Amino acid sequence: MERPLDEKGFAVRLSKLLADRFWRVNASLGGDAEPDRAQRFSATHPVRLGLIIGAAVGGFFGIFLLIGAATGWKYAFTLSNLLFYLCVAAFAGLSMMGIGYVERRRQRHYGHYPNEVRDEPGGHP
Repeated sequence: MERPLDEKGFAVRLSKLLADRFWRVNASLGGDAEPDRAQRFSATHPVRLGLIIGAAVGGFFGIFLLIGAATGWKYAFTLSNLLFYLCVAAFAGLSMMGIGYVERRRQRHYGHYPNEVRDEPGGHP
């Protein structure tokens, strides 16, 4: 007796099919190549990468605000401007942190991510 297609089974098969196609296209475009230093850093330290990028973007906007205040822009330090720049810096940092975690997943898939040893001191993923 043949079982009718249920939604859950279809969704699982479809997600596996799409994931398989994604990894095939990724490999054909060179995604399986050995990662360079920057890619290794982003995969091993995604939070640190997000903090560095967020601080850099925030610093850039801080310099922009200081230049604006020095040239006489009277709305340079309004609460709305400061919150906007803070939110943009936080979004940039969180985006780069997410990219670091995606890079870690890619490197694990292709076997390039460094060995994860949890028993040794400092061997956290």
